[in-house]
Amino acid sequence: MRLPVTLSIGCLPLLMAAQQPNILLVIADDLGLDPVPNYLPGPEKAAMPHLEALMAQGLTFDNVWVNPLCAPTRATIITGKYGEQTGVLNVQDQSTLALDEVTLFEYLEQVNSGYATSLIGKWHLGGQTSTATDPNDQGVPHYSGLLAGGVQNYSNWMQTTNGAQTTNTDYITSVLTDSAVAWIGRQTQPWFCWLAHVAPHVPFHRPPLFMHNQGPLPTHPDSISANPLPYFMAMIESLDFELGRMMDSLGNDVLANTVIIFIGDNGTDGEVIQAPYVPGHAKNSLYEGGVRVPLVIAGPSVTRAGEREPALVNGTDLFTTLVELTGSVLPQFEHSKSLVPLLTQAGLQHRDCLRTEVSGQLSGGYAIRNERYKVIVRMNGDQEFYDLDVDPYESQDLMLGALTSDEVLALDELLSGCEVRTSIGVREAPSFMVYPVPTSDELFVQAGDQHPYQLFSAEGALARTGIIHGGSIEISGLPSGLYSLVVDQQRAVFVKIGR
Repeated sequence: MRLPVTLSIGCLPLLMAAQQPNILLVIADDLGLDPVPNYLPGPEKAAMPHLEALMAQGLTFDNVWVNPLCAPTRATIITGKYGEQTGVLNVQDQSTLALDEVTLFEYLEQVNSGYATSLIGKWHLGGQTSTATDPNDQGVPHYSGLLAGGVQNYSNWMQTTNGAQTTNTDYITSVLTDSAVAWIGRQTQPWFCWLAHVAPHVPFHRPPLFMHNQGPLPTHPDSISANPLPYFMAMIESLDFELGRMMDSLGNDVLANTVIIFIGDNGTDGEVIQAPYVPGHAKNSLYEGGVRVPLVIAGPSVTRAGEREPALVNGTDLFTTLVELTGSVLPQFEHSKSLVPLLTQAGLQHRDCLRTEVSGQLSGGYAIRNERYKVIVRMNGDQEFYDLDVDPYESQDLMLGALTSDEVLALDELLSGCEVRTSIGVREAPSFMVYPVPTSDELFVQAGDQHPYQLFSAEGALARTGIIHGGSIEISGLPSGLYSLVVDQQRAVFVKIGR
């Protein structure tokens, strides 16, 4: 029997709505690669069967960079912008997200996505004077969790729910799961839930015994201080336990229509990071141990089950990815580039390079990498340069020796081809040449005489201006380091060695 046309048309919106997946974003706090199963570094791995199940069903990303601290990373995800644009660059004086920033939640509302949205868990974007309504003021329609960056006690903390605050004495990892489960259970339309756990952030402790496999560890602070690693592992396992409970609560039908994204917000704490990383290459640092994190995406939008993706991925990319998963078309936005094409097709070119930054730390500055090389530029102007193919754990700074011509070219291409912190504003390949590189006293410039020039330090400060005479520039008085020479709005990069 043929159905009336009016009935078919009337059912169409319901059919389209049914195809929209639910989305669950799970953020782990201070979780780098070393303790996570199926990632190479780290001799000891936490038991994470639920995450491993997601890996088997979905796509595991191998080259994901975020910021080395939690607030900056959260700001990049929620805005799609680098920290230099939002001003969120640390967890102290530069940790406030401005109200005029368009957040992910506001964007989804503006495009009428049809999604119910919530943020459950750690906020940490209100700076040192955070108020109870900060998440709601930033477009989050439902918020319940922790405003601050951490807790002193996982079983005694201040919970904020849509502006109301109460002291909660239940275990925070379980409470956040309960809050997400309760909110999801009330929804009658497609939903997006941002679930930001505090675990496994310090203080290290023993979670409830049924939540981990580390056994009855001593709870005395001296025992924890003497060997914090098993407690850290237990906290990761408790997080995975709650991930499993979260998934079970959805039921098979809802779970089958839910995309789950799991990511760490920065690298592992230096007190528990494992070899081949060293403590100084952990959270707070611009080294791989501080900025490289696990990322797994699984669900109905992912057809590459059990595969690994080597593409360079930035934390900003989650903004457009999440928007596109709701059905809106947004392949790029600000500094975000959608990962959705990678979920179904291997071998795609995603990014040529990555960048990250942090301020207010002793090791503050920014870092840039392409598929092979990485440069770190400190706030004081010092630079480090690494070949990640042969030195993935950054033990040999190439800047400490004489760079080969190939390395200089790679460094030039890296800085010229990526979005670098600079006041120059030009990135085109230069029409002139500079040599020798590296150089110590004099830089020869094939650009013709009487051309005005500008020299910028690696951090973008103007170091010198002048006129090219005799095809060369005298640079003996400059400190050693990486410089950009700008002539006629074209730029070339060179390395100055010695004084």
